[in-house]
Amino acid sequence: MAESNITEIKSKFSGFHDLIKFRVREILLVSSLYDAFVLEEDGRLAERIFSEYVDLNLHFIPRITKVSTAEAALAALQTKSFDLVITMARISDMNPLEFGKKVKELDPEKVVVLLSYDPIDPVLLKKIRQVKSIDKVFYWYGESKLMLAIIKYVEDLKNAPEDVSAGVQVILIVEDSPKYYSMFLPIVYTEIMLQTRKLISTAVNDLHRMLRMRARPKILMAESFEEGLKIFETFKHNLLGIISDLKFPHKGKLDPEAGFILARKLKKEVPDLPILIQSAEPEKRSKAEQHLASFLDKNSPNLLLELRSFILSHFGFGDFIFRYPNGHEICRAPGLSEFADRLLEIPAESLEFHAQRNHISIWLRARTEFEIADEIRPKKISDFKNIEELRLYIYEAIMKLLRGMQQGVIKDFLSTQLYMENSFIRIGSGSLGGKGRGLAFVNAMLATNSYFSDFKDIDIKTPQTFVLGTEVYEDFIEQNNLQEFAIQTTDEQQIVDRFLTARFPDNVFTQLETLLVKIKHPLAVRSSSLLEDSQLLPFAGMYKTLMLPNNHPDLKVRLQQLVDAIKTVYASVFFREPKEYVKNTDYRIEEEKMAVVIQQYAGIKYDKYYYPVISGVAQSFNYYPVYPMKPEEGVVHLALGLGKIIADGERIFQFSPKYPKMNLPYNSPTEMLNSTQNYFFALNLSNKSVKVTRDDNFSLEKLPLKQAETDGSLFFAGSTYDPANQSIKDTLSQPGPRVVTFANILKYDIFPLPDLITELLKVGQNAFGTHVEIEFALNLYKDPRKKPEFYILQIRPMVAGGEHVDVTIDENDHRDSLISSFHVIGNGVFRDLYDIVFVDPDRFDPAKSDQIAAELEDINQSFIEEDRNYIVLGFGRWGTSDPWLGIPVEWYQVSKARVIIESHLDNFKVEPSLGSHFFHNLVSLRLGYFYIKSGPHADYISWDWLKSRNPYKKTHYLRQLRFDKPITVKIDGRTSQGIIFKPE
Repeated sequence: MAESNITEIKSKFSGFHDLIKFRVREILLVSSLYDAFVLEEDGRLAERIFSEYVDLNLHFIPRITKVSTAEAALAALQTKSFDLVITMARISDMNPLEFGKKVKELDPEKVVVLLSYDPIDPVLLKKIRQVKSIDKVFYWYGESKLMLAIIKYVEDLKNAPEDVSAGVQVILIVEDSPKYYSMFLPIVYTEIMLQTRKLISTAVNDLHRMLRMRARPKILMAESFEEGLKIFETFKHNLLGIISDLKFPHKGKLDPEAGFILARKLKKEVPDLPILIQSAEPEKRSKAEQHLASFLDKNSPNLLLELRSFILSHFGFGDFIFRYPNGHEICRAPGLSEFADRLLEIPAESLEFHAQRNHISIWLRARTEFEIADEIRPKKISDFKNIEELRLYIYEAIMKLLRGMQQGVIKDFLSTQLYMENSFIRIGSGSLGGKGRGLAFVNAMLATNSYFSDFKDIDIKTPQTFVLGTEVYEDFIEQNNLQEFAIQTTDEQQIVDRFLTARFPDNVFTQLETLLVKIKHPLAVRSSSLLEDSQLLPFAGMYKTLMLPNNHPDLKVRLQQLVDAIKTVYASVFFREPKEYVKNTDYRIEEEKMAVVIQQYAGIKYDKYYYPVISGVAQSFNYYPVYPMKPEEGVVHLALGLGKIIADGERIFQFSPKYPKMNLPYNSPTEMLNSTQNYFFALNLSNKSVKVTRDDNFSLEKLPLKQAETDGSLFFAGSTYDPANQSIKDTLSQPGPRVVTFANILKYDIFPLPDLITELLKVGQNAFGTHVEIEFALNLYKDPRKKPEFYILQIRPMVAGGEHVDVTIDENDHRDSLISSFHVIGNGVFRDLYDIVFVDPDRFDPAKSDQIAAELEDINQSFIEEDRNYIVLGFGRWGTSDPWLGIPVEWYQVSKARVIIESHLDNFKVEPSLGSHFFHNLVSLRLGYFYIKSGPHADYISWDWLKSRNPYKKTHYLRQLRFDKPITVKIDGRTSQGIIFKPE
């Protein structure tokens, strides 16, 4: 008898040996070097998430072959076998559509996937679907699980017909929007993988473990009514459920109620089939319920959370939840054994409720128990004398299954030794985020290539870095039920307080404690979200970067400071500024996920202060070159001390790496004295018990240049103003006000900074395939025995304007314009603006700039309520943290502005924003930007015309004009010219 049971179990398990015959083992990726690094790193990371719970040889990580041109890709396809071809939307030598066509000519069955950072034009998308040279289009927004989802989707597409014959289940997604299925697919696969992990953990042996993994549900996608119906007809006996859009093509046309028509038809054939209808029209909810379908509002701030909830509730994933007919929960059963126990206890009305809806067989199928599910599903309540006989029947079937399995599960305990000599270590799973990816890329580049062999006397490196993956954030948010609260709450301090009191994941807490036992240097705790510092959106300066002295003698205090800093970075995702910023994009704040970079603070200790001698931001593209500079030669922004002063848009030093000795654009030494850096930021080490707050200055101190001279760091950066001769002397040996000029470096070459920056930008630009921005810090020592330390803190693509549309501006356009500038960023024509908001030049007072920002916030709110956009004009720098340099607005205070103008006044001249965080975000949103420079150039504002108009709205410092006809704005990105025409 025993032998018979063994044979039966062996036969049952062996029935799945041939599942998933097609595996994606080799991927050909056509992209820039940086895109390839990001996709491979985060894609492999997603596989590692799965491999954490699949031991021995039961997992496989696909290998990615990277090429940067279509020509190289086609050559590779003729010499090697690839299972999947992934091409980015922008490849240098061929249109992706044409490239896909050539791939199909080589092998019609080859799957070609197109990845795009930006939404594809609907006309082009329609053409892609008609030509069929691209099998699927996905939007890449940094979600690490998307790569896993794409790989698994391609495998499911190939394997479903054969695997379903063995009982494997199918989930159907009907959605024609790449944006939404790119969001949905990772969530559905994540839940499938989590379900599979739970099943694997209860498998009786390695064979059972492997088979449960292979028998996971498959996901199939349709983009039209006809495709969805065809998949249903093929797999209807194995469908776990359907997630369907409401509006998609039906009979060749976009049908606004195709989802209802499909749901009605499918429910007739399979009444208990779970269907979710999702739509941007919330009023359709009641109609969905009439079709016995659940409803998901695409406008919901918790869209992804609600989708996940539906999957768990209706597809049989997770615990079996016994309920009363009114939906009230009675108890839960995480596994088969607990299910059998609870089955004997629940009221008869609960069992009848679940039996009528086939909930039990659906749950068993999701757990890969197909045989018992197929046995139970056809049974009806009427087949039994009463509910108690049905109860006994199901109980005996479950117990028979359990008796046929060996009990006892062996779980591996994985512990990782923390090797401090490694400069980049990941903690937890998930994506590294934008900053993390950039740092990992630089770290890999420095470790594997001798790019900087000409600089052997310089220690070029990244700081010692630890990254908490995005899944740590997801676990923290989910376990503490924070998402809905944080999205809906506007009080930032209330958000921070709730996050600080929330429980931090125990396993990560323990790893951080191990980390701090070995690390005693100051730490920078930096945000690294999915979208931040990416080619999508920079989110620059919106999330928190917090500095910790990390020098308290009590380890528990240091650990609490670190955890509080991480929690505060998490909380900053839900602050007002990022919420408003993301409204101007195609994304939603709940799509954002936060990794955290814990980084060695690059600097030198000077008694109670700690800071680098020089911080800088180097950009390979210069928006405002002065002759003989060229835009492609780049620009560098330098500061003494911490780089915060650069990011905040305060007074700093700029130079061209091509012309480092070029005279600065100041009219006199006195103007230079008044316009350059006159203080710096440093970390204060004296307060060891510092309390973490949402103000990122809590551990920093603003110091005069005299302190840097005392420390000895000003030697590398300082000169002296000689009032007697009205000149700048490149020495600190004589008395007089100090001026930050970096003369010893740029003029007298005591450190080859221009050459190093030039090489670094060249390497970065080649790797990214686009212009780049690099943050760095430099430690210099007077002692010649100490090597200079050049730290690369971050590298990211510059969002320099996107695709150019031909815009022609001639001399006649400038003559009768309202505003004219030759210092403009952006490209295109704005035709839907009817309002101009400007600071009254007769009332402008830098001392009242905070009040001006508050008044603008009120006006901006009225535009939010009206859903209108406008042009905003002010003096000095928008978004500066120094109110004496301009108007210190936050993004939410100007969120509806589409064109932003910075102008001079005769008595108030400030250089443009350029390197600031505010400026990066402005460019990334592809707003129009004008810089009106005074002097003999053609930049011009018709103030007489503006002042003569009757204001639509007026505050003490601001005027709002509204017109019946649109104000046309033309920007030619090729020549940096811009025109704003009068509405007449």
